[in-house]
Amino acid sequence: MVMAGGKGTRMKTDREKPLTLLSGKPVIQYVLEALKNSSIVDKIVVATSSQTPQTTLFVEDILVDNPSIGILDTPGSGYIEDLSYLLSQDDFKDEIIVTIASDLPLITGEIIDQVMEEYQKSSKPAMSVMVPVELFHEYNLQPSLVLGKVVPSGLNILRGKDTEQDEEVLVLDKIELALNINSPEDIICLEKLWGNPRR
Repeated sequence: MVMAGGKGTRMKTDREKPLTLLSGKPVIQYVLEALKNSSIVDKIVVATSSQTPQTTLFVEDILVDNPSIGILDTPGSGYIEDLSYLLSQDDFKDEIIVTIASDLPLITGEIIDQVMEEYQKSSKPAMSVMVPVELFHEYNLQPSLVLGKVVPSGLNILRGKDTEQDEEVLVLDKIELALNINSPEDIICLEKLWGNPRR
């Protein structure tokens, strides 16, 4: 489940955040490619809203050649509210749902598979993937939310039911999970990592 229904106001641009161009490709395309490269994920659903109409059109354009991708319209009230809405849908009842932010350009299918394999070892119904806060300091990134010594990565696993779920916390020291595109400064950091000096 690719979460792509939010405004993304920190980018300070009229462009919808999932469509932020990075080396000529929308950031959501990097996430979709990583999910398609996963050996475990069998269906991809992009959760959009009335706040991201251009993102909906972008995904609709690629549906023709990608039957494993679908779209679900959410209220667009916020990440937690949209997630609760998704979990309440009968279509996802008892499914294992990987939720991922649409702004993680460095994510790979291998990392998604690694997280899924760790989840399969756990006895808990949910898993929250965190990144050490030190990694943000190392790369001069501004975390959106700090929980003690860790930061939520934007990648989680849940069961499809609209109830509170006991979760395992998995901490991975990976820049691929830390660098999400929330601001122009994040793009500068990404370009440095890609060896691109452009600003």
